[in-house]
Amino acid sequence: MRALVLLLWLAGLVQVAIASANLFLPAKLKYRDNLARVSPIIRQIFVVHSVYIVGVVLLFAVLTFGFAGELASGRGLGRFLAAAISVFWLLRAPVQLLYYDVALRRENRLGDIAFTVGALFLAATYGAASFAQGL
Repeated sequence: MRALVLLLWLAGLVQVAIASANLFLPAKLKYRDNLARVSPIIRQIFVVHSVYIVGVVLLFAVLTFGFAGELASGRGLGRFLAAAISVFWLLRAPVQLLYYDVALRRENRLGDIAFTVGALFLAATYGAASFAQGL
């Protein structure tokens, strides 16, 4: 269980890194220029959704840092939350690989690989926690 807790803490750090990367994405992907071409409500929805997703990722990190033992316990709410976070990240990987523009992914190969590997690591780590056997 100790190894799993350490992996979960690493998962928390990965999620902080993903959330932090979102500080640089608006400039990198030219959000201001691209969003200027859409209606105000679409721009507002996009911004709100972006902020909420970053908030959820940070919430996952905080939950993980504060309750890694419970997530790895294989019991009740810890198991449920580990499974839910695993599914969240497992669904994120195909979005990265199959939905995002291939040309943009090629231009930003390092980021593309980092986000894909990060999502798969997080899915696997939380998945392992969800299948952990309680003590």
